[in-house]
Amino acid sequence: MALTRGVFVGRAESLQALDALALSAPLVTVSGPGGVGKTRLVLEWLDAGGDAHSGSTALVRLDGLDDAAAVHGAVAAAIGMPRTGGQPYVDAMVQWLHDTPLRLVLDNCEHVADTVAALVQALLDGTREVTVVATSRSPLGIAGEAHLRLAPLAEADAFDLFIARALQRVPGFMPEGPSSSAIQAICRAVDGLPLAIELAAGWAAVLPAPDLAAQLAQGLALLQRRGALPARHATLADTMQWSHQLLSPAAQSLLRRLAAFPASFAVEAVAPVCANGALAPDGILLALRELVEHSLVQFDLPSGRYRLLNTVRLFATALAREAGDWDIVRQAHAAHFAALALGARAVDFVPEDRWLPRLQAEVDNLHATLRTLLDSGRGVQALELATALTTFWWTAGRHREGLGWVRAALGQAEDAPPMLRAAAQFGLGFLGAHDTGDWAVAAAELDQGLALLAPLQEDGADLLRGYLLCLRGECDNMAGAPQAGLARASEGAALIARHPQDRWGRGFAAWNVGFGHECAGDLPQAALRYEEVIASQRGNSLVVRMIGCQSLAGVLERQGRAAEALPLFDEALQLCRQVGLMRLGDVHGSLARLLADCARVRVAAGAEPDDALALAREALASAEALQDGAAATVAAEVLARLAGPSRRQGVFRRQGPVWCVGLDEAQAMLPDSKGLRQMRHLLQVPGEEMAAAELAAAADDAPREIGRGDPALDARAVAQYRKRLRLLDEALALPAEVLDDERRDEVRREHAFLSQELARSVGLGGRVRRTGSANERMRVNVTRTLRAAIAEIEAVHPALGAHLARSIRTGNFCRYQAAERVHWQF
Repeated sequence: MALTRGVFVGRAESLQALDALALSAPLVTVSGPGGVGKTRLVLEWLDAGGDAHSGSTALVRLDGLDDAAAVHGAVAAAIGMPRTGGQPYVDAMVQWLHDTPLRLVLDNCEHVADTVAALVQALLDGTREVTVVATSRSPLGIAGEAHLRLAPLAEADAFDLFIARALQRVPGFMPEGPSSSAIQAICRAVDGLPLAIELAAGWAAVLPAPDLAAQLAQGLALLQRRGALPARHATLADTMQWSHQLLSPAAQSLLRRLAAFPASFAVEAVAPVCANGALAPDGILLALRELVEHSLVQFDLPSGRYRLLNTVRLFATALAREAGDWDIVRQAHAAHFAALALGARAVDFVPEDRWLPRLQAEVDNLHATLRTLLDSGRGVQALELATALTTFWWTAGRHREGLGWVRAALGQAEDAPPMLRAAAQFGLGFLGAHDTGDWAVAAAELDQGLALLAPLQEDGADLLRGYLLCLRGECDNMAGAPQAGLARASEGAALIARHPQDRWGRGFAAWNVGFGHECAGDLPQAALRYEEVIASQRGNSLVVRMIGCQSLAGVLERQGRAAEALPLFDEALQLCRQVGLMRLGDVHGSLARLLADCARVRVAAGAEPDDALALAREALASAEALQDGAAATVAAEVLARLAGPSRRQGVFRRQGPVWCVGLDEAQAMLPDSKGLRQMRHLLQVPGEEMAAAELAAAADDAPREIGRGDPALDARAVAQYRKRLRLLDEALALPAEVLDDERRDEVRREHAFLSQELARSVGLGGRVRRTGSANERMRVNVTRTLRAAIAEIEAVHPALGAHLARSIRTGNFCRYQAAERVHWQF
């Protein structure tokens, strides 16, 4: 981004060499002195298609990054790795990319060469299809490394580059005679270094070429220097110094102060960071324009952001240090971006579709701010900032970065107030659980936060205690202790309710209470809480509302209400796309899982299959990119159901007191019954198991009590079983011309099943056995009602009855799993 591009005439040899090396070596390092055009060459090569690499390409700009954590975080973000799973960064990246075809381009490695070398070595050793192209002033020193060292441009190529860049400044620029000779002299003076040529060409709109050459000669006497120089970077530094001397005082001051930006920056950040006594805010834009015109600052039109090339930044930093501006401007930079982050936190980063991309663009500046605060001994302020960004680290998929900064700040903030330290513990628990999936470790972090708050009575302590308790309840739920989880979440929600202005907190609390009810098996109460989440976030948090919609839809689908779940899943997907989320952790899943759920529920609700097909295909592609195995499985199952040239059409629709049932062209009408209601719930979620008790409750909208000592079958059921067995015995006695072999086999299977059920339920002397739980009664009764419904359907629609008899499995868990695809209309 913001790099000057353009193919240099005569550089084909370098491009061909890079192409050949990339085909034969897993690591290619393009090296050469500063300003030789390493980055530009690699970008030209990528624009031309590289070596026709079959995988994806990730470009990582390392200029401005000064430690291993920053390098690892930038690479992880570029390759789309959402979490580390508790592993060290490098190990997690190796696992993430193990079988992924990827061309990783690492630009400007020289200042972090040791970190980059270790990372590249691990990737090459531990992955199968990762190759690396790096730019650096020297090779990385890895075995098998292919090295392409770039020389300065030949005179003809340098001349053409000067003309191309001058044309960008002065349309119609066509030097002749003395001007051509002057340009050749300028190119020789700077030894053919592309960046130096661009700096000189920036003055084409200000000075004629002969005057430019003369000015250059007068300022640094470079025209008298002939032949190769032992240190070409010195020549580049001289050229930048010359260009700097020709700037206005305002532009000179601005260039020094722009060195505080480690990477790209927006125009609105320039005045707060760079304005001082010699540089008034109203002169900032003119000075910035001057720097852009002279190629000292790069501007990227699509993003609207600016940046200094790394070589220019190093030069500007040296100037700032000499002028005594460096520490001042670093503090101004830190103050501006800390205020930006804290302002976002003050509104809970809402709306996320505005705040998330804005902070994503400034992530390098946020890292620099935290580093400045820590380097200057301001650990408490660093802790306040790192903790305030907890929600950002989470939604941006930068969990490990956030954990690292919070821990680093805690280590330098021993005198931080207990409230702040407790908030930091919340951040560690929240980010740690979503990054590693280790909810036991997260619980320990949260318990430390609660201990810090225990003696406090100050304002806000109860609100923070509520957050910690809600998340601690989630830890209990994930550990399989739903009663404890629900109790803690309910206590935390009551504390958060004292602060109605915290709408994000209300949604967070309601979701945790709902999740507690869901884990405890109380789906109606869970649905009520999830509805509360959605209602609390209208016009507020898009992310929390998305989670509420997704969670409520899941509960409705489990209750067999796929048609009601469908619009909620769709709303969740729309919000997920609007914010640009990829993954929020194990509990809330990923974009891939949401796509797969939207596809699955469409099939269950009998919606248009083409929409389900498109969503399932997108889900599968996204799941592969995110390495989300669960989402891939769901998407593959949907695709399998939709596969094949044709599908059978089924109808299972209630119309008042009667049901219309059918398969293909034939339809029939039946009176309402529990069995038909239960059967509809199974047909709406093909392939999924439903507990018999849940199926019974869903069919009659009544909660089921779990008790002991109930009869396995009541007397009426036993009588019906025995009556049905007598009828089956009579059917088996019929001659072959009346009962064919296929039908006889079906009768035998039903006879065996009923005989087994009767034997299990009736003991010696015909006494009905009693069970230890109502679950057994539910199993038996649901089995009876479903079998009775199938028998009723068989009597009026033999083909549909036979299909249901083959496809419905009963027992403690019931399931509809058809060997053939049927598109049901409900």
